Parts: sequence; C-alpha cells; structure tokens
Amino acid sequence: MAAILFRYARYKHYNVTARADLSAFTDCGKVSSWAAEAMSWANAAGLINGLGDGRLAPQGSAVRCQTAAMLHRFCKIS
Repeated sequence: MAAILFRYARYKHYNVTARADLSAFTDCGKVSSWAAEAMSWANAAGLINGLGDGRLAPQGSAVRCQTAAMLHRFCKIS
C-alpha cells in the first residue's frame, strides 16, 4: 500500500519529501528495501501509523478497513 500511494503521489507531483524514522517500530527491519522509502514517507505523511502495538506489519495484508483509512488519509493530503 505504501509503495502504491507513494508512486501515485510522485506521479501526481505531490510533495513526497517527508520521511519518518521507522526505527521506533519493532519490525522495521522487515520493511523490504524496495519499499523502505515509500514506507518512511507514508508514515511521515500520517497514512500508515502502525498497529498500535509498536509494529508496522510490513509483510502483512491490509484488511478493508485499514485500506479505507489509508485511502481516506491520502485524499486529505492530495
């Protein structure tokens, strides 16, 4: 999700320069190298905030309500 939103935002010439330090999340090491920049941006932009237990779950699947929340937040920044 982060990579899709990041690439679309870049395509639309939105500001994608914000970056967050993901080291606060216990599973930050599981973020794939190809998705690290996008995940850092998505967290800094407030699109992806983690699961509330200190994890991002970057290898997991987003359920419908999580996807809807991310898309809703994305619409607010665009």
